[in-house]
Amino acid sequence: MKKIISILIICIALSTYLFAQKGSYTFGVAFYNIENLFDTINDPNKNDEEFLPDGIKKWTSDKYFKKLDNIAYVIDQLNKNIGGKGVVFIGLSEVENINVLKDLVKREHIAKYRYIPILIEGPDRRGVDVGFLFRPDYFKLIKAEAKNLYIPENPNFKTRNQLVIKGLLFEQDTVFVIVNHWPSRSGGEKRSAPLRAAAAQLCRNTVDSILAVNSNAQIFIMGDFNDTPTNASILKILKAAPTLTEAKKTNLYNPYYDLQEKKGLGSYAYNDVWSFLDQIIITYNIAACKSNICLKNACVFNKPFLLQTEGNFAGYPLRTFVGNNFMGGYSDHFPVYLLLEYKK
Repeated sequence: MKKIISILIICIALSTYLFAQKGSYTFGVAFYNIENLFDTINDPNKNDEEFLPDGIKKWTSDKYFKKLDNIAYVIDQLNKNIGGKGVVFIGLSEVENINVLKDLVKREHIAKYRYIPILIEGPDRRGVDVGFLFRPDYFKLIKAEAKNLYIPENPNFKTRNQLVIKGLLFEQDTVFVIVNHWPSRSGGEKRSAPLRAAAAQLCRNTVDSILAVNSNAQIFIMGDFNDTPTNASILKILKAAPTLTEAKKTNLYNPYYDLQEKKGLGSYAYNDVWSFLDQIIITYNIAACKSNICLKNACVFNKPFLLQTEGNFAGYPLRTFVGNNFMGGYSDHFPVYLLLEYKK
C-alpha cells in the first residue's frame, strides 16, 4: 500500500509539472532614455563638468539620488503594469558609467527584482553610453560585446557604441538584444542624417551576421534612434518593416510604425508633435508568433505621473531639468515596451 501511495504521489507531481511546462505566461521587455544619468564625481576623461556639485546644474548627491529613485520608480511601475514575469530586461541610454547603474538597481523601488547591470564604455565625447539591466532568474547572460561606429569619411566622429547581448531566456531560448543610441539631430538633418544612416547599417550588419549563423534567431533591437519609424535609416537601411508581409522578407518588424502614423502616439515631443524616436524592433518570428516568444502588443508608457502638468510644456514628459532649472522629474522621453507571451 505504501508503494502504491508513493507511486500515486510521484504521478501526480509529474503530471502537475508537465502541465505547468505546457502553459504560457506574459512578460515584457523595455527601453528607456533616462536623460543624463551622471554621478557627482568628476571624470577627467568625460565631458561631465555641468553635472558636478560646482557645475552649472549644481548636481548634488541629493539631486542624484532623487533622479535614481525616480527612474527606479518608473521601472517598478512598468513591472506592475506588465504583470506576469514583469520586465525581464530593459535597455537604457544616456548613462555615464556602470557605477550609476549599480546604484540604480539598489534603490528601494527595484531592489526586489535583483536586476544585474551591463555597460561597456564607448568613445562618446560627452561620456554617455547605453546600458542593459536583466533579471537573472529569467535571463542568463551568455555574452556582451560592443560595436563601435566608425565612419571612414569622418574618422574623428565619436558616438555611443551599440551593445550586443546574447542570453538564454527562461532557460530555454537563446535571444539577442542590440541596444542603440544613434547620433543626435544636432547640426541639422543634412549633417546628421548620414551619421544615423551609418549607425543603421552597422546595426543591420550585426543582425545579418546573427541570422547567417541561425536564420531563426530571435532578435530585439531597441534604442533611441533619433529617427522615427518612417525615416530612411529605419525603413530603408535597417529594413524594419511596418507590416508583417514586408517583415517576412526583411526579417525585421517595427510595431511602432502604426502607433505613430495611425494613432498619433510617441515617446518624444518636439514643437507639439509626438514621434517615436524610441522603438523596439523584432525579428519576424517573434512578431508572427512563429517561435516560443510571441508579440502581444507594443506600448508607450506615458502615465500621468510622467507628465508636466503646467506651464508652456504641460503635457510633455516631466524632465529632470529645464535648462539649468531643476524640475525633479524623470526624463524628456517616455519608456517604450513590448508585451510578450512565452509558450513553454
